[in-house]
Amino acid sequence: MTTSFAALVVAVTMSLAGTTGASGAETGSEEQIVDATVEAMADHYEGSAVAPEPIQGPEAEIAITPELGVDTGQSFTVTAPESGLAEGDRGDLELSDDSLPATFLDTASGETRIITTVRDRDAAADFEYVINGVVDPYLVELEDGTFKVLDHNDRYVVDLAAPWAVDAAGRYLETSYSLEDSKLTQTIDYTGAVFPVVADPSWGYSVDHGVFQLVTGKEKATPARVLKELRRCFNCSFPVQGAPRAFPAVGQDIRLNASPFTCINVGYINATVEMRYVTSTSFAFTALKGHFDGAGSTISFTFYNDRSGFLHLSVRAHIMRDGGAANAVNQRIASETWNTFLANLIRQKTL
Repeated sequence: MTTSFAALVVAVTMSLAGTTGASGAETGSEEQIVDATVEAMADHYEGSAVAPEPIQGPEAEIAITPELGVDTGQSFTVTAPESGLAEGDRGDLELSDDSLPATFLDTASGETRIITTVRDRDAAADFEYVINGVVDPYLVELEDGTFKVLDHNDRYVVDLAAPWAVDAAGRYLETSYSLEDSKLTQTIDYTGAVFPVVADPSWGYSVDHGVFQLVTGKEKATPARVLKELRRCFNCSFPVQGAPRAFPAVGQDIRLNASPFTCINVGYINATVEMRYVTSTSFAFTALKGHFDGAGSTISFTFYNDRSGFLHLSVRAHIMRDGGAANAVNQRIASETWNTFLANLIRQKTL
């Protein structure tokens, strides 16, 4: 059950009336819980406006679904940790159980963030988020600390952002994820923590392509081998016109043409980018002036292996220009293009 954030603020104000002195809200009060949650979210996500919805009571199931025709991935639900928030006698919300955290939901960013705010040391614990509707999910940790959730057939389910937990002093605490029997557990080291503490598993989708049967013998290539092959010949595999043969250096401008008709030398769609970074498993571009997605748009390409050893390509993009009705079409074409990228790679004899 959820209620509006505005209603929570009103309820908190009413519940605190006459209970706080000149020194302000008491430690771990409802007011501090709300303030700590909003401040931590705004700081962690660099000032993005957040208005999390309070979750009341036990067994709240949160639906997480990819955008049809755009994202790859699967629909499922997550059972949030039991929340100490409950409806009071006057119909307002209050923290009714000191041993439980307050939990909130934020979907304004396009991702699904289940925020757990620990009121005080009595509520300090590891927190479980149960994944429903996926058979035998497991985690693959990427180089940047983010995770892929895959199912029993190694098919992509969803992205999970790197775990984080921050205390009231703004100090990030040691924290980690584990996944067993469909239960995602966030473990937090509360040593020296100033309460309240805020933590936030964040779920989102990318375009994820994999290969699941051996045909060329290259379907289980490691990311290191992939990057080596791209350095040998970038445009032998990268399927966008204008890509150079030599692997681009960081900071190099690349005048790509995104027209789908380049095979017959028709059309030009400006897709000029700059190589943003290169790691041992990934690389990324930033769109330059004139790019059809808008200058400052970014796209990253990350290679990883599932637990069976098969190669996956994960593509994440942040688009600056809203193309309106053309967005879905552009994204579908892009997804097909990146699937071709992976197919080109595994056909390379030198991979």
